[in-house]
Amino acid sequence: MRKRPQQQRAKRIVDDILEATLYCISQHGVLHTTTPKIAEISGVSVGSIYQYFENKEQIIEELLLRKSEKLGLGFKALVMEEQHKSIQEVIQNSIEFGFESLKADQGFLIEILKNWHEYSESESAQVLEKHFFEVGLYVFNRFYSHWNFETLKHKSFVIINSTLFTMMRYVSHNQFLIEEARLKKELLTMLLAYLDSPNTE
Repeated sequence: MRKRPQQQRAKRIVDDILEATLYCISQHGVLHTTTPKIAEISGVSVGSIYQYFENKEQIIEELLLRKSEKLGLGFKALVMEEQHKSIQEVIQNSIEFGFESLKADQGFLIEILKNWHEYSESESAQVLEKHFFEVGLYVFNRFYSHWNFETLKHKSFVIINSTLFTMMRYVSHNQFLIEEARLKKELLTMLLAYLDSPNTE
């Protein structure tokens, strides 16, 4: 951001800008979202928007950063609530959480994923990856305490990234010959098999 809001009124203006951006992207897609459209929807003038953001890309990045933080914390909260459930239940509920989150906000993240090459190296992507990786370390260390740290780290990385990529790829394209329910089942089966596979180290 060009300038961080300090006063409540300024914070509300920024929130209005971000909410309008989310709506605009959800309805029209990233490519057809413009600063004038954001201004029209938010009721904030273009000049006022430029007081806080240099361009459209900076607005989207701030919005993504907030969404990534919220999503990551939500995932952590879900896992902490499931301390007495089996690994199968935790993974199954995590997959459900992932699909629901990606389709939330009127499809905002789905539109972002269609242009993921623009955001895959962004700060928001790093924040989300950090949250998910920490969840992986926590969950798998709880159920597979006999793993050494290198095994825990490697398996967490593979599971988090392969699952995220599969879900992101699926929700952003509508041409796959597989129903969502079947994909969730296949993901669960694949992850459980991988977790129980012999350690080759």
